[in-house]
Amino acid sequence: MKLRIVKKESVVWPVTVNIPVDGGKVEEASFFVRFKRLSETEFDKLAKEGQTSLLDAAILGAGETEGDIEEVTTADKKALLSDTNYRVGLYNAYLKMDAGVAEKNS
Repeated sequence: MKLRIVKKESVVWPVTVNIPVDGGKVEEASFFVRFKRLSETEFDKLAKEGQTSLLDAAILGAGETEGDIEEVTTADKKALLSDTNYRVGLYNAYLKMDAGVAEKNS
């Protein structure tokens, strides 16, 4: 029996961002991102440079829904990645996507 390895170069994945609000609570912001699937070598190299470098290479597009993904400009990526809450949400989503952890109710 031959093993067939199924690969996808990019994947649209849900992202949830927890934004702190008064009273020790968080509000959730949700959207979708098309992530480039980085090779192990690319991931390891970029991970050493930090989350911002890794996500800059991995984010291809974003949108409010799966159906309206648009290419992300350099300026939009910079704005997304300069906000700690968005960067962490994007990083966590990338790791879940890369590990194949299915999202519930997405």
